[in-house]
Amino acid sequence: MRVHVFLGPTLPGRDAARVLPGAVLHPPAAHGDMLRLGCEAGDVVVLVDGYYHHSASVRHKEILALVSDGVHVVGCASMGALRAAELHPYGMVGNGTVFEMYRDGVIDGDDEVAVMHAEGPEYRKLTVPSVAVRHAAASATLAGWLSESDHRDIVGIVRSLHYTDRTWQAVETAARQAGRHDQVARLRSSMAGQPDVKALDTLDTLTKIARHELPGDGEPGEWATSRHWRTRFLAEWRTEFSVTTVDGIEVGAGAVARYQQIYLKDFPARWERLVLSTVAGPGAGLVPRALAAAARQGLTPESITPAQAGYWLTPAERTALSGVDAVIRMLVRSHVAPAPAHQIVAFDPEVVADPAARRAVAEAQVTNARVASWKNGQSVAHLKSEVLHAHLAETWQAEDGAALTAAARDRGFDSVDAAVAAVRPFFLRTVLLTGTKAG
Repeated sequence: MRVHVFLGPTLPGRDAARVLPGAVLHPPAAHGDMLRLGCEAGDVVVLVDGYYHHSASVRHKEILALVSDGVHVVGCASMGALRAAELHPYGMVGNGTVFEMYRDGVIDGDDEVAVMHAEGPEYRKLTVPSVAVRHAAASATLAGWLSESDHRDIVGIVRSLHYTDRTWQAVETAARQAGRHDQVARLRSSMAGQPDVKALDTLDTLTKIARHELPGDGEPGEWATSRHWRTRFLAEWRTEFSVTTVDGIEVGAGAVARYQQIYLKDFPARWERLVLSTVAGPGAGLVPRALAAAARQGLTPESITPAQAGYWLTPAERTALSGVDAVIRMLVRSHVAPAPAHQIVAFDPEVVADPAARRAVAEAQVTNARVASWKNGQSVAHLKSEVLHAHLAETWQAEDGAALTAAARDRGFDSVDAAVAAVRPFFLRTVLLTGTKAG
């Protein structure tokens, strides 16, 4: 069993390592990071801190995907408490005061736990989370040295500030204007040097995991066997964030699939098998069964209209292809793949297992980073579309626009523009490392 902990400003990593030795510590989680772990059933993932606002946050279905795989996902203190309050009915385990406050509706804003912080590994906090002030004020009220009205006013003062502005200086300035400066100053003094509620929740959670005392085991419910929640987005995420490491560089399966779509010479034949298997189902006699399935939908060699032929076939193909071959080409090119990379990986896993392709994707990432460092604003995003069009035309030996469109469709792209978007991350590597011309 492996234990992964996503942690940032809430608690110093050294404190987490002291309480839970052997845990793998990660920076705050962003979209895809939990899927990137490659967890197995029985592993534990603890979500404490997570990015949002400036980065895409952890999606709910990423967590559900892990839970459905038998991974124990635990949330507390910060983003983890928020997600656990939302997903505890579905098998995510929540722990701590902040989790309970979210679960019970005492708080509901994600900004309650948000803080501005410096870069890792220290993640020094630059602002104070309102939930920490709220909890400290409640404790002071119970202790008798802060009145109920002062408590409410102080929380209101903190909440009136955007989370990026909640420094103690800003809070005290606002409190002075509201006639509550002395109370806020005393509260700040009482909190100085002490772990706040978020840190305490994290320490408690990690301690319970070390002692195997956490309630719940993360077992999924009946929902996990349903297909309805497994959208194409989740399928693509699981493919995109399924990573292997090449010389220390993480390479996603989705990126490798797109590289192969563009550069693997026999990919059109592989894509054809994928499409025909989708149309007819796996098994022997694939082409006859696919033709029979097409005929049941009204597509036969005799039914092809001039308009259909003009849209799906090149001028040369309209002259040279037999009626049966024309139907096959139209089946392949009209196939709509809602999650193409996922389909490629599921149907033809050796495509993404190719070591040469993985290395090429890793080299492309390194090349792009180096070029971006040469000059501000110089990156693959600034490559001209017409240059990429020319590169694809040369790579696929497409002599004109119709042939280029046909070649893109034969490789699983619904348009040349989609192929241009896919080739963009690989173009510089191809040009600089292989000497290929840009067209």
